[in-house]
Amino acid sequence: MEYGQWWKTLESLIAELKKKQVQIPDEVMKSLRSAKTMIKVYEADQSHWESLPTIENYLFIVESGLINLAGEKFGQAFTERWVERLEKARKEEEPKSKASASQFIPGLPKTDHWVRVLPSEDILKENVEKLAEELGLSHRMQQDGHILVYGSTEKVKNFVKKMAEKCRGTRKK
Repeated sequence: MEYGQWWKTLESLIAELKKKQVQIPDEVMKSLRSAKTMIKVYEADQSHWESLPTIENYLFIVESGLINLAGEKFGQAFTERWVERLEKARKEEEPKSKASASQFIPGLPKTDHWVRVLPSEDILKENVEKLAEELGLSHRMQQDGHILVYGSTEKVKNFVKKMAEKCRGTRKK
């Protein structure tokens, strides 16, 4: 299952609803952000397959919230069209090879690898910064609220693994 495609389709539905002046509940938006974070963590280290049910749960929360909202506001035809798009996105196979879309980050050396983390209830800013420092990584806050963590490939991979472990530990409590 290609979670990224499912997420993008949900994001498109949100954009369409917002264009039609529909207020999206905070809980739905929070679940969408959490799903994106967990998808990125899973893509960075696919050996942690136990995060898959969490990803699916977040996406189902977003989908059901949006479909109910769309049904109330715009009726069955609108809802059915989006349900079909979402079913298609869920059934899409993961591409064999993903070209990594590398973004240019001004001020970072070419040799540094990086990851962006969006702080939330489960991922506190202080914890991200502390772990980055413990692992010898650099970090800085970006204007959009993400924390950019960067350094050597191995250190960044280690950072992502430890953050995933912390997220799983937080969710089990």
